[in-house]
Amino acid sequence: MSFSNSRSTEFEITDDRPTATATATATATATPTATPPPALAFTLKPTVDAPGIPTEAGDDFTILLDNAVSGGGGTATYLRRMLVFAAFADYLKKSGTAAFSTADGPRGSRRLVASDGTTQLEITVALNDGLRERDVNGIPVRGLATVRMSTVDPLQIAKDIQFGISIAEIPAGLAVTDALMDALFTPLLSRLGTFLQSSIQSWLEADVGELDGIADTLADAAADVAEDIAEETSEIVVDELVAAELSLDLAAIAPPLAALGLLMIVPLLIGLLAKQFQVHFEVTNYTDSDVEWTLEHAYNGAMTARPASPVIPKMGRATDAWGDTTDVPVAYQADFFSTNSSGFAGTGYAIRLSAAGLSGEDIAVVVSVPWALDNAIWLGPVPADGNWARLYDNVGSDGALAVEHGTRHLHVEMGIDALSGHHDSYHCALRITEIPPDAADAGGA
Repeated sequence: MSFSNSRSTEFEITDDRPTATATATATATATPTATPPPALAFTLKPTVDAPGIPTEAGDDFTILLDNAVSGGGGTATYLRRMLVFAAFADYLKKSGTAAFSTADGPRGSRRLVASDGTTQLEITVALNDGLRERDVNGIPVRGLATVRMSTVDPLQIAKDIQFGISIAEIPAGLAVTDALMDALFTPLLSRLGTFLQSSIQSWLEADVGELDGIADTLADAAADVAEDIAEETSEIVVDELVAAELSLDLAAIAPPLAALGLLMIVPLLIGLLAKQFQVHFEVTNYTDSDVEWTLEHAYNGAMTARPASPVIPKMGRATDAWGDTTDVPVAYQADFFSTNSSGFAGTGYAIRLSAAGLSGEDIAVVVSVPWALDNAIWLGPVPADGNWARLYDNVGSDGALAVEHGTRHLHVEMGIDALSGHHDSYHCALRITEIPPDAADAGGA
């Protein structure tokens, strides 16, 4: 099967199944009808109100994160593994739509799959029987779409997000037959694949003269692609007759998917800047509270790419999109990238972390990568006088590759892969966890 639209590219779907009795195509080949076909105006909405795409916090990820916050080789290995997502973006750009093929999913779902041997992307669509409406986290949906990107074993890292497929009402007189249901998969999958492919293409063509605000630039580019797709319609052909005309509104999913751009695209864009110092810093929230980050100070002239949202959501749980027994914890993360302004300048920043509902327990984080001295990382209380520049300037290297700090209810660990050398490209990882209530009540930390 193939799906074509008015865009300049055609998204091909390879399907080895026997030819179905229903097909979906954007070019009418059926007998003209006297009246316009009924409209099926689908909308995709996140089923969880949280910015970004979470990471499955299973045993593999926990082991990797334990190593990441320990400093040295553990930090380097972890973030290098995360950065394979950037290499995968480059693969998708070069391979185009030929990177994708279709496969049957569980319980009658269908999926698009792309893999470069190191990373796999799965886009899955599942429709409720008869397009009946059901409730998912307070959202009425006719089906679910899932985007999941994962590294291969051993120690898999998987990021996934689920969207509800909604429609206000089924047009009067439209018979929701098995043939119609089968015909809906192709345009829904194709448009999701086109959205991701075109967004990545737009992201890689972004102007990176300045990194500040690049998260908004990536989100705007994804929103533009979603708007283009929403303007297109596809004729759903059943038994050689046009049964309906389909459209898909993706505006609500553009912001969370654009968060992938920081992880997949910014490392490639920074490489084009040819800066001498580069730092990738990642914060993982392992608590039951939303954590807000604030960039309080940046090294003079340093450029920093940071998330569009100032909130790192609390941990949640991911259940299987088709009601199976899968139930795994998920953690949200914030990725920061910084470079120096010139060949004879360093880079770095001071960040405040504030957990919702925990007054007086804000945490100061300093990452310093000077031009002529060893790198330094530091955790501690926020400056009482509010002078973050002085705090940053007073932090010097003590040779530590890993540091930790605790408050009454929180424990924070951070590691850096090297203090010098390393081709002047460094990685830092931070994890914030909660101290068990019994330990906190006993006066721990």
